[in-house]
Amino acid sequence: MAGAAVSLYALLVVVAVVLVWAITHRRRADQVPAHLAPVIAAARRRALVGVLCAIVVFLAGAIAAVSMPVLLGLPLAVTPLLAAAAGLALYAATPPRSITVADDQPRTAGLSRRSWLTVIPGGWLHACLEIAAIFIVVVVFCGLTADADDQGRSRAIRFETAGQASWSSPYPGWFYGIPALIALAVLVAAVVVALQRIGTTAAFPSPDDSDADAQWRRASASVVLSLATGAVLFSLGGIALMAGVTMNNAIIDGATPVVWDVVADVLVISGILSLVLSVVAVTLAALTAFTIGDRVVRVEGARR
Repeated sequence: MAGAAVSLYALLVVVAVVLVWAITHRRRADQVPAHLAPVIAAARRRALVGVLCAIVVFLAGAIAAVSMPVLLGLPLAVTPLLAAAAGLALYAATPPRSITVADDQPRTAGLSRRSWLTVIPGGWLHACLEIAAIFIVVVVFCGLTADADDQGRSRAIRFETAGQASWSSPYPGWFYGIPALIALAVLVAAVVVALQRIGTTAAFPSPDDSDADAQWRRASASVVLSLATGAVLFSLGGIALMAGVTMNNAIIDGATPVVWDVVADVLVISGILSLVLSVVAVTLAALTAFTIGDRVVRVEGARR
């Protein structure tokens, strides 16, 4: 029942995001200029395949976590991060398409240096960095406050007072935290590689298309960063929610300092919020991938 409820909530969030996007981003009837259409279509296809790959890998990891209890839910802590990394690795490995230039046609080259840093949209970059920092803080906090379970694994939390002791598990201690931090590092590397591939792809050969060239790069980079942000948010939400619920179960009423009640409630609320926002971010990644080229149409249309 809990799984069905979560799936329903996720579906409702997706529908809401799609409706808001459809209202605020109505597509124009104009067509992408013919000489740019193959490149734009290829960029859109690469981004969509990357997002789809991430979703498929995530579902496979979630099924593994549910069907193999011996793993103690560990795949749920790392699968979102590794799934996004897999999708971005596939994106970076897929060769981009470039415009064919005839032998007698003049070729131009910009003098400005492009790299993965030059294509990053500022808003998504700040969000991604801040959420990653919060993720690290939460993981380290849970690791430092965790205790060993009956098998000696760092996945329990214990409270003790005079004559009383209480403990609860599973708690996201280092048993979950260290693999999650490693998975985060893998995701960061995949993001840099994907952005570098966007930044170093051959530019449109005509100087008149420089704005269009910048637009598809920014849209593609937005897909990369929103997918990564959604993955980190999902892992953060799962870890925070698990920590808050388990902490509440271990608290000794009337004996444990009230600050722990506050911490547990904050973790539960932030965990739920993070899970919802993760669905929003991944949905935005898919929508942005699907609409790569819309801004190119507007720029080209304005020029005409």
